[in-house]
Amino acid sequence: MTRVLFIDDNDDFRKLALRWFRSHGIEAEGAANGVQGLALQRARPADVIVTDIFMPEKEGIETIHELRREFPEVKIIAVTGLEPLRHYDVFEVARQVGAMKTLKKPFKFEDLIAAVRELTGG
Repeated sequence: MTRVLFIDDNDDFRKLALRWFRSHGIEAEGAANGVQGLALQRARPADVIVTDIFMPEKEGIETIHELRREFPEVKIIAVTGLEPLRHYDVFEVARQVGAMKTLKKPFKFEDLIAAVRELTGG
């Protein structure tokens, strides 16, 4: 069974995403920020990590960079609802540090499930 770690500081959004994953037969666990996410990944490694880019304590780009260094095989999806800055494409930076896919919030949860399945071959 595919295991997903969903890192997002929005409690309601994170809980909703976890319900969606579970309703589609995907094991899922959540974390409120990059610090918690890294700790959970070290304790119970996931196959796919979905992380918000802008969060308190440890933001997504730094989290992706650390995840890629410690877990080179993990699949990473970066998400954000913030508009790109004029001269700074956060999705491009996320891809450069190791995200394999990016999604802009709000997105359809069906699209997130499809991205996870595409990355895991299932």
